[in-house]
Amino acid sequence: MKEANRFYSSLGLLIILNVIIKPLWIFGIDRQVQNVVGTAVYGNFFSLFNFSIVFSFLLDWGLTNYFNRQLAVNQESFVTKAGHFLSIKLLFALLYAFVVLSIAWLSGVTQWNLLLGVILIQVLTSLFLFFRSIVTARQWFNTDAWLSVVDKVLMIVLCGSVLYLPAVAGRITIQIYLLVQITCTALAVAIVLTVLLRRGIHFSFTINSLLNKQVLKPALPFAIIVLLMSVHYRLDGFLLARMHKNGAYEAGIYAGAYRLLDASNMAGYLLASFLLPYIARQWSEGKNIDKVILNSRHLLMVFSAAIITTVIFLAPWIQQLLYHNNDINAIMVLQWCLPALAGYSLVQLYGTVMTANGQVVQFCYIVLLCVILNIVLNLLLIPEWGAMACCMAALISQGICGIATMLYVQKKSGINIHFRSLLMYIFIAASLGGFYYWASVTAINKWILIIGGGLFTVAAAILFKLVDIRKWRNILTQQNL
Repeated sequence: MKEANRFYSSLGLLIILNVIIKPLWIFGIDRQVQNVVGTAVYGNFFSLFNFSIVFSFLLDWGLTNYFNRQLAVNQESFVTKAGHFLSIKLLFALLYAFVVLSIAWLSGVTQWNLLLGVILIQVLTSLFLFFRSIVTARQWFNTDAWLSVVDKVLMIVLCGSVLYLPAVAGRITIQIYLLVQITCTALAVAIVLTVLLRRGIHFSFTINSLLNKQVLKPALPFAIIVLLMSVHYRLDGFLLARMHKNGAYEAGIYAGAYRLLDASNMAGYLLASFLLPYIARQWSEGKNIDKVILNSRHLLMVFSAAIITTVIFLAPWIQQLLYHNNDINAIMVLQWCLPALAGYSLVQLYGTVMTANGQVVQFCYIVLLCVILNIVLNLLLIPEWGAMACCMAALISQGICGIATMLYVQKKSGINIHFRSLLMYIFIAASLGGFYYWASVTAINKWILIIGGGLFTVAAAILFKLVDIRKWRNILTQQNL
C-alpha cells in the first residue's frame, strides 16, 4: 500500500507540472511559431520532423525500454551495465543519421538544413530519454517528474524571448526555431546526466563486444514496437506532404490539429512512462495490479471523452483562437483528428501493460496489423482527401489497436475490463455534448462554457465513482501543493 501511495503521489506531481508547462510550450511557443512563419513553411518542418521520428527506432532498437524494465526488476545487478548500453546508443546514432539522410535523398528531400537539425534533435532526445529511464527504473519518481518538463521550460524561456521580443532578437524563422530546440535539448541532457552522476550512477564505457548478442536479442522486440508505433503515429504527416498536390499547406493544417491531439495524448504518455517500471516490479513480485490499471483507464478515458466532445462542438472557436482564421477545411480536420485520442489512450495504457508483462511480441503483432491498415488507408485517401485522410486513417486504426490490446490483456493477464465503466464513458461524452449544444444557443462566453464542461465532467466522474476525489486530495496533500 505504501508503494502504491508513493506511485500515485509522484504521478500527481508529474501531471500537475506537465499540465502547467506543456500547454505553455505547445500553445504559447510552438503554435505561435506556426502562425509567424506560415502554414506551408511550418508544414514542411512538420513533415520532416515526423520523418525523423519514424526512423528513431534506429537510435535505440528498444534498448531503453528493455533496460528500463530489467533495471526495475534487477536494480543492483543491472545498473552496472548502463555504460554498456550508452556505448551502443552512441553507435546507433551514427547508423540512424546515415539511414535517414539516405532515404531522404532517395525521397527527393531538398531542405537539408532542416533535416540535419531534426536529426540532431532526435539523437539528443534519445539520450535524454535513456538517462530518464534510469531515473524511473530506480523509482526516483519525484525527480523524474521535474525532469519531464526541464526541456520545455528551457524552450519557453529561450524561444519565448526570441518569439515575443522581435525588436531585441529579430523576427523568428524556422531555422532559428530549430537552433533553439537543439540548444534546449542539449541542456536538458546535461541536466539529467548531472543528476545521475551526483546520485552515484557511473558509466563505464566498453569498446569490445559493443553489439553483444545477449543484450540485443532480448531488446529486439522492444525495437520493433518502437518502429511500429513511430510509423503509426508519424508517417502520415510525411506521406501527406509528398502525395497531395498541395502537400505543404495540407501538412500545415494537419499539424495544427495534430498539435492538440499530441498535447492531449500527453496524459497517456506520462502515465505510461510511470506505469512501465511500476507494473514490471509489481508483476515480478506477484502483486495485483487490477485496481491501478482500472483507475488509470478511468482517468484517461474520462479526460479523452471531455477533450473530444469539447473540440467537436467548439472547433470553429478553437480554430479562430489558435490560428486566427475560419478555414472550414481546418475546422473539419480538427473535429476529425481529436476523436483518435480515445484509441491513443487505450494503446498507451494496455500497450504498457503488455510491455511490462513481457508480452512485447504479441503487442508487436497487434500494432503491425493496425499499421498496415493505417498505411493502406493513407495511400488510398490522401491524394483526394488530404489532411482529412490522415484523420480518418488514424481514427480507424488507433481505435482498433486500442480495443485489441485491451481485449488481449483481459484474456491473457486476467485484468478486468469492467464493461459497465465503458458505457459510463460514452454516457459522459453524450451528456457533455448535450450540455454544449444547449449552452451554444444561449451565447455564453466560450471560456465559461469550457469551465462549465470541465466541472460537469468531473462531477459525472465522481458521481459514477470513476474518480476517487479523496485519493487525489491525499496525493496533493502529500506533495504540499
